[in-house]
Amino acid sequence: MRRATSPQPGDQLDLFRPCPKTPQWAHLPPEVRQQTVRLLAQLLRQHRRGLFTVAHEQEVCDE
Repeated sequence: MRRATSPQPGDQLDLFRPCPKTPQWAHLPPEVRQQTVRLLAQLLRQHRRGLFTVAHEQEVCDE
């Protein structure tokens, strides 16, 4: 029967690899920055609509 080989004593697992660097906003291409701003604005508008809907539903339920 064949035994599974274990890592050598000097081998290090890749558990604690350094985190990748976050890209700097100024270094991103203009198209990426523009699309990011559009998506964030869309997200904020959707969130605001959701808050308005919840507030309006609560008013209706109280009556």
